[in-house]
Amino acid sequence: MLLKSQKFREDLITAAGFSDKARNHLSGPELDIAVKRAFKNLAKTAGEAFREEIVYRFLLTKGDALGGSMRNFTGATASVELTGALLRALETLGIKPEIEQADEGKIQRIAWQRRRLLFDKTPKIVGKNVDVLLLDDASAPDSIDAQLLSRPECYVACGELKGGIDPAGADEHWKTATKALDRIRISLKKHSPPLFFVGAAIVPAMAQEIFSELQHNRLAYAANLTVPEQLADLAAWLVRL
Repeated sequence: MLLKSQKFREDLITAAGFSDKARNHLSGPELDIAVKRAFKNLAKTAGEAFREEIVYRFLLTKGDALGGSMRNFTGATASVELTGALLRALETLGIKPEIEQADEGKIQRIAWQRRRLLFDKTPKIVGKNVDVLLLDDASAPDSIDAQLLSRPECYVACGELKGGIDPAGADEHWKTATKALDRIRISLKKHSPPLFFVGAAIVPAMAQEIFSELQHNRLAYAANLTVPEQLADLAAWLVRL
């Protein structure tokens, strides 16, 4: 077992997403269990790209020394995983969507029957970036995205997507997400589209808060990005809206 090897143990823990700070909260056996679980989930979601994904996650966990490009990669990876779940959900319904990517390969839009799902847009009526927006273009199929974003009645759902895998930063990601969701809630109060949250690192205290938000109908859906079943369930819900 590679975790027992001093040569590979530290790098494997890093690749699983545990920073030096995060390790301080776990005993040796607890850390071993968490690392095994992380790689088991990664094998399910990454498939044949498993080895490459380990390298990417190692670099991501190394963090600030790699600067903004790695943080951008985290977001891009999260959107790819969500997109994969959506494509599988659409395929189940016999729907073949259109996918639009930026020059650097980051997914910008998925479009299917009367629906457009956009990533990382800043609608004027919200004033800040929104990670994921699902829009209805039935009334204006030829409209550009900016036109639809200016019309509150076109909003079908909005969500925050946090791909950071370090548990030590989970609470901060959740705080950022809740502020963003509150902003959307206030900006679109009259229309009130359902809101959702997707996160890769969800710690117990954060999970309790998410559950409370779901119970009080402030969130319509939530999913752990590293749990394929939850991501599939979220995607199935989105394509049914």
